[in-house]
Amino acid sequence: MSPALRTVHLIAVAVYLISTVALLVRLPSIVRNPDPATQRRLLVRWLRPYNVLSVGAIGVLIISGASALTDLKALYGPAYVRLIWPLAGKLALTFLLTMVATYVSFGLAHRIVRAEQGRLPVDAQQLRGMLGRLRGAALLALAVALWTSWVGRGLAPVPAPAAASAPAAPS
Repeated sequence: MSPALRTVHLIAVAVYLISTVALLVRLPSIVRNPDPATQRRLLVRWLRPYNVLSVGAIGVLIISGASALTDLKALYGPAYVRLIWPLAGKLALTFLLTMVATYVSFGLAHRIVRAEQGRLPVDAQQLRGMLGRLRGAALLALAVALWTSWVGRGLAPVPAPAAASAPAAPS
């Protein structure tokens, strides 16, 4: 992975983690508000930028990770087979993160934002349930993102085994 691509990848990781943590930090104060309509309005102020940041960051992570995978394959050549199982684990975690992050952004957050934009009536019980699912899914996404990042650290390129050197000339 080139230094520029690594920087882009790390910035995307930071954007995703920080935006998700910020959402989780803000949720308790929103939930404490007694009026469900105000809860939804306050939540939407956070969810609109969160959706853009989280989905964008996940997209950048997928593309930059795929590019890094291509670089690893070129670096290792036929020895790339040694990475199959570590990569399978990393790719499974990446898939899980993508699904959970998509659920948070599109399955929950987007629905709340659209309900507010459409001025739909607020059902307090339904909103309370969605807030609980949002919190739980965001915590899961944060845990999976950290786990995926940890596993990814172990996939840094290791120098390929050195070719047998030619015997030294007698002195």
